[in-house]
Amino acid sequence: MVQKDIFTEIQAKIGCDRRTELPYYKREIWQEIKKLLLAAYPLNQLEEFSHFVFDVDYAVLVGILSELKGRDLSLCMK
Repeated sequence: MVQKDIFTEIQAKIGCDRRTELPYYKREIWQEIKKLLLAAYPLNQLEEFSHFVFDVDYAVLVGILSELKGRDLSLCMK
């Protein structure tokens, strides 16, 4: 089974050439994150992505997303 890579997928969605530039696209990434089924990605990768792009724990993103999606945490966590 091929593991999904949130870094690569987000880069492609927002048109960012370099992974190191992702933190400069927070607004665009946030719009894409709200559309994704995050449970499809490994938890450790989500944690790494959250710290790299937003400089916060993944739990913080889950909290914000749960508020936006009516507290349906199944969209964010396994």
